[in-house]
Amino acid sequence: MRKLKYILSAIVSIILLVSLMTFCNTTVMAATKIPSTSISSIKVKNEAITIKWKKKSGITGYQIQYSTNSKFKKNNKKIKIKNSKTVSKKITGLNPTQKYYVRIRTYKGKKYSSWSKKKCIIVENSHCTNNNNHSIKCGNMGRWFNSRSELVAYYNSEVSKWNKKIDNEEITYDEYYKNVPSGYECWSCSYCGKWTGNLKHY
Repeated sequence: MRKLKYILSAIVSIILLVSLMTFCNTTVMAATKIPSTSISSIKVKNEAITIKWKKKSGITGYQIQYSTNSKFKKNNKKIKIKNSKTVSKKITGLNPTQKYYVRIRTYKGKKYSSWSKKKCIIVENSHCTNNNNHSIKCGNMGRWFNSRSELVAYYNSEVSKWNKKIDNEEITYDEYYKNVPSGYECWSCSYCGKWTGNLKHY
């Protein structure tokens, strides 16, 4: 009977010791966990992006990663921010009209937090945003369209406009034939892919 009590006492002691060790390990892990951050905004201007994130305390700094690959498996670049008070970073020299994926994490010493949710952004092309300087001239339509279908819709609206004018007897047939487009030609900018073109008349 004494042996049985001794064995039961030893088992209870072991269980208590294991529970205590588990509790201590969990407490230490929780105490040393590094707070993560998240991207609050990304702005694009002139082939550059400016990233802003939420400030965190108790850390050394931040690390930004950006890539053209959505899973960050290739074409990755990292930027280390060594001041924990910094909350923004401008990244220049990016490829125009390229889609980039960006994420951020904090670090303390040599330990890193988990990555934030990734943000996706398309870099603008400064060739076409500054002074309307496209690779080719704008046609007599006088504007650039985001797609060819948008350009065709504009052509059809011009035809419809002049058809209504002649139907309502607002203009003469001479004015109608002079202004109503009988066709169009179009082309796209090699920098940004926008469309423009010429309206053809009789």
